[in-house]
Amino acid sequence: MTFLHPEAWPWLLAAPLAALLFGWLERKRARSLAATLGPRASMLASNGGTPNRVWFLATATLFTALAMMQPAWGEGSRTVEERGVDLVVCLDVSRSMLARDDRPDRLARAQKEIAEVAKRAEGDRLALVLFAGEARLAVPLTRDRESMAMMAGLATPLSVARGGSDLGSALMASLQALEGATGEHEAILLVTDGEDLQQSGLRAARACANRGITVHTVGMGSRRGAKIPLQSEGGETYLRDAGGADVVTAMDPEGLTRIAEATGGAFIAAEDSSQPLIELYEEQVVPMARKAFESREEKERAHRFQWPLFAAFLFWLVDLGRCVRRRS
Repeated sequence: MTFLHPEAWPWLLAAPLAALLFGWLERKRARSLAATLGPRASMLASNGGTPNRVWFLATATLFTALAMMQPAWGEGSRTVEERGVDLVVCLDVSRSMLARDDRPDRLARAQKEIAEVAKRAEGDRLALVLFAGEARLAVPLTRDRESMAMMAGLATPLSVARGGSDLGSALMASLQALEGATGEHEAILLVTDGEDLQQSGLRAARACANRGITVHTVGMGSRRGAKIPLQSEGGETYLRDAGGADVVTAMDPEGLTRIAEATGGAFIAAEDSSQPLIELYEEQVVPMARKAFESREEKERAHRFQWPLFAAFLFWLVDLGRCVRRRS
């Protein structure tokens, strides 16, 4: 047995205080009768009942105090209905995400937006897929939004072994994270500059559509493009191609739009919105959460405060009946 509100224990002291108070009141009543009626007072006094009445009232007070402490024992259960969506965030960590046509760069801006989405995703389960030339599930579906945001914030191009940009592998890893999903309350949020060197993104999007999973895309960077900075011992340089020319990476809105439309999703460009991920989450993902998607049985201690409260009621009732009989 345990008490759910043990901090109410000082109320137990009310029982002996009640005994003292009721005893004093009974003695005062007896003296008042004796002073008024003289020898006849003994006929009206409670025939040896004063100690019994004090005991009844003090015991009732004790049981009331126990009820206030809310005793609990045994095991009960209650049905908890949870609302939300299962959302897999695919974050591109390829070197092109280091371009600075977003401030401070594409990857840092995406990480900041993901952290803000995690703050707002109360009731949702979130997962994180990191990808470049390959994809890996960094965080499986969880309600630990803070940990998911932290892992996204720590991501760098070194988080994935193979360089490049394979959108198809990112979407297929997301499907695996949503194994058994029906599409009623699941979605994928693809955050990338859209460069699909393997040209597999659209095929994977169609596989998502066959499973009923909606893919929303956020294009980081600009349509004009930017160079990719690299840090070296001699200072900052830029990534060059085989011919020695600086590589310019541009966001691919057409490709990302096709991926989103293939699944019934939406595309938004980061250069067209101050908070693209949040805007997409609020307008496209949140409406899916109106439907309850999970009910679970939660075990807890069974509340038993009713028993001492019922006992207190009985003692008060018995005392009241004794008083009525004496007066009649």
